Amino acid sequence: MSHNRQWYTFKNEANQTPELFIFDDIDDWYGVSAQSVVDQIRNLDVSEINVRLNSRGGMVFEGIAIYNALRLHKANIHVTIEGLAASIASVIAMAGDTVTIAENAMMMIHNPYGWAQGDAEAMRKTADIMDKIADSIAVSYTARTGKSLEDMKALMESESWFTAKEALDMGLVDQIDEPVKAAAHFDLSMFRNTPDGYGRIKQAKKPAEPTPPQNQTMEPQPQIDSVAIADLCRQAGYAEKTAAILKAALSEDEVKARLASYDQIKNLCQTADFPDKAADFIEDDCSVSEVQNSLLALLTSEDETINNALTPKQQGLKPTTSAIDTQAIYSRRNRA
Repeated sequence: MSHNRQWYTFKNEANQTPELFIFDDIDDWYGVSAQSVVDQIRNLDVSEINVRLNSRGGMVFEGIAIYNALRLHKANIHVTIEGLAASIASVIAMAGDTVTIAENAMMMIHNPYGWAQGDAEAMRKTADIMDKIADSIAVSYTARTGKSLEDMKALMESESWFTAKEALDMGLVDQIDEPVKAAAHFDLSMFRNTPDGYGRIKQAKKPAEPTPPQNQTMEPQPQIDSVAIADLCRQAGYAEKTAAILKAALSEDEVKARLASYDQIKNLCQTADFPDKAADFIEDDCSVSEVQNSLLALLTSEDETINNALTPKQQGLKPTTSAIDTQAIYSRRNRA
């Protein structure tokens, strides 16, 4: 059973090229699993798929399965490395018919890691298996770069980190794109040759903005960290809203407020006894006040108007208490 805490998103909108966002570890338990990717793309009848990648890697065979699923799909696969493609994530990048890397992104290749337990013979068997896994990974790189297997294995042995320019020169990517603000901020302490200070890619300086004409002001644009916003959405339990929030270009504070409003909407629907309505309100990005008005309309839609000029019986209402029979009371008193 899969227990993905995915930050991965698949967008398949009408008249748009489908996009697969892989912004997490590759893992069948708490990251992006091969099964989750296959389930999304297997029945896609399209000619193009965009894959946007920012991952430090993860489980080797999950990554190889994702690589093969993308390679075997009939669509042209266009991979964009937006922050980091390290370890098995760099193998996934090799599945692209075209591979683009952001100017401030990086790639890393290395030998696979593994653990063994047992006697010396068990250790030797594990080492042999690790060598075979390394060979299969190296083949993915040679297919794109044209380098020899020995050359790529030597680079893997030394845990090689590549800037965008170096990845292009090596043949691992086809072109360099503009810097992307989605910087990699993973814990990279597991790797031995991580570049000094790397973890958040420094943003390239933008050219100075032209001075606006007199009497005209320019509103400041929010600095958007896509990965941080993706984490906020995932931690709040609204990962499915990440793409829409990124498209809205909200600042991190605005994102936090938006996510908090989703919780308010859920509470309002629960209180009004319409819990099933919350998902629709959240999907439509309704404001809290809009939800309050909608719930009020639902609560009052079946109420009947009361005409105070009529008695309860005339209005078809049952009396709340029994009427007092005064005649019976006086009759009993007279008999007494």
